[in-house]
Amino acid sequence: MARLVLVLAVLAVAPLLALPGSARANSVFSSGGIGEPSLEENARLRALGGAGAAEHGASDFSLVNPASIAEAQHLVLEATLLAARRSVSTVNYGDESANETTFPSVRLVVRLPGSWILGGSFLHGTNGQFGLERPESTGTRSLVEVEGRGGITFARATLAKRLGPALRAGVDFEVIGGSFHEEWERDFADPGLETARDTIDITWDRLGRWRFGAQYVRPRWAIGAAYETGRRLTLTQRERTAASDLRTVGIPLRIPDGFAAGFQLSPGGRGRIVGQYRRQNWEEDALPSDLVAFRPLVRYSLGFERAGNPGSGSTLGRLPLRIGGTVLNWPDLLPPAGQLDVVNGSAKVDEWAVSIGSGLRTKDGGGAIDVSLEGGQRGKKEELGATETFFRLGLSLRVSDETWR
Repeated sequence: MARLVLVLAVLAVAPLLALPGSARANSVFSSGGIGEPSLEENARLRALGGAGAAEHGASDFSLVNPASIAEAQHLVLEATLLAARRSVSTVNYGDESANETTFPSVRLVVRLPGSWILGGSFLHGTNGQFGLERPESTGTRSLVEVEGRGGITFARATLAKRLGPALRAGVDFEVIGGSFHEEWERDFADPGLETARDTIDITWDRLGRWRFGAQYVRPRWAIGAAYETGRRLTLTQRERTAASDLRTVGIPLRIPDGFAAGFQLSPGGRGRIVGQYRRQNWEEDALPSDLVAFRPLVRYSLGFERAGNPGSGSTLGRLPLRIGGTVLNWPDLLPPAGQLDVVNGSAKVDEWAVSIGSGLRTKDGGGAIDVSLEGGQRGKKEELGATETFFRLGLSLRVSDETWR
């Protein structure tokens, strides 16, 4: 079996069945595969469950659909910060909690001559950060600590344009980047034995793929869809110990194709309803391993937004209110509780979350501060040996060239 297993499936059952110490940072399930799937959207769309395929406007756009920036009027810079707290409850080892802070996306949008819109962004596709401690009783007693970081990232260029009163179109070209890094340390109970340390690095060639998007916009409704192509990557693994330095080249990983489709309805008044279905076609053999298999990643999103009323006599009445929900099927299929591999079956990681949020806009409408609060749960004890509850606070800051005037 390829030693890549040690990087992308670090003792898949260890963080689930042996948590006497800590599983620091990110999801406890992220060490079983390619990392936790990331929602790249800003805080405003996170509060709406991430439903952005039909999002459009002069300053409101989505990272899912490249056509969504086709109406941008000014230079816009937007960045999102995400702070998360999670608690893990296990079958045999009680509970523990951890915190982390990440920047899931940064984006720049520029209006060009001829009504063309150019965008650039950097975002996280998966978050592979994790940490775990577990006692090892086979052979000489010891304490094993593993620290992981990295994940899959995307650097993206976007070009979009309005093709008429109702039609918008856009295209993305994104370069798949990132890496995985792990540090293993085994501290033996016998003081006569020296602590063993190993590092493992996974890298790949930076290759690109395409995403195509379109929207059809009417006064009270809109629909949008996007399709992204797949890409096969060749991984290089390097494992270093005190006694050796091993390098393996040619391990395949297929980043799948996928699509997103969504709608927006404005029935009247100040309210609107948004929804989205998103799928990435991960396949069981996307990566050769006995410790992890894959299924399609599927996300269902639904949200409601009530626009703020500038003439309201109360502060709350002037603020927008956003409520959303999402159901996510992780692509990672992990060993069931009590099993060491997926040869005789696997267990899925299903996730649900609800969200709420609001925000403030500058007078020109180009700048904004948005906030979202999400809470949810993933994994089942009876299937995986652990259940994880999480809360995420999102904060997005957007400024435009009009904001400073």
